[in-house]
Parts: sequence; structure tokens; C-alpha cells
Amino acid sequence: MHGKKERGYDYTPLFRFLLSKVGEDWNEIYREASSRLDKTEPIYWLVAMKEEDEKEYVRTGESTYFSGMYVDDNEKLRLVNPELQAKNLTPFCDCCTHTLNGKVFGAE
Repeated sequence: MHGKKERGYDYTPLFRFLLSKVGEDWNEIYREASSRLDKTEPIYWLVAMKEEDEKEYVRTGESTYFSGMYVDDNEKLRLVNPELQAKNLTPFCDCCTHTLNGKVFGAE
């Protein structure tokens, strides 16, 4: 009677796994990640397969951000902006704790 709702999925472990594999072979990373997921779509929230889809960072929650990634011509996983750090970002509100790759930013 009710449509299927997807609530409560936390892909933080996937995103941290992807960050830990930067510089490694994309095909191996994808094979390992996809074998543990219910669907592969969340992989592509962070990993761009086309240059026009690349983003420096991706907002994955209300105040949670992760570095954007892409697959280079040698099939290696790379960060879109390897110089990006939490201290370079500004929170959009004062009421939330904002994080980039698990590091808090904007807290005074």
C-alpha cells in the first residue's frame, strides 16, 4: 500500500573507504566497494566519471561534505582538488557542526 522508502542509510564508511584509496586502481576499488553495497549509485555521488561532472566537494548531508573525486586517464582514483582542506570552507549557518571528510570547520 505504501511506496518503498529508503531511510537511514549511512554511506559514510563508503566515502571514507573511497578517500583512503585515492591514487589506486579504480577497477579494483569499484569491485570491492560495489560488492558490499545494496546499490552502486552512492559511489558516483563522490566519484565523477566525466570531467564536466567533477566537483571540488560534495554535500552528503545537512552539514557534511566530502572531497570530490574522479578517475583519471590511467584508471586511478584522484581528488578533484587535492589542496582542499576543512579550514578553506565556510559554514552556511551557525547552528550546525560542519565537516569535510570528517574534519570540523567553522567552529570558533
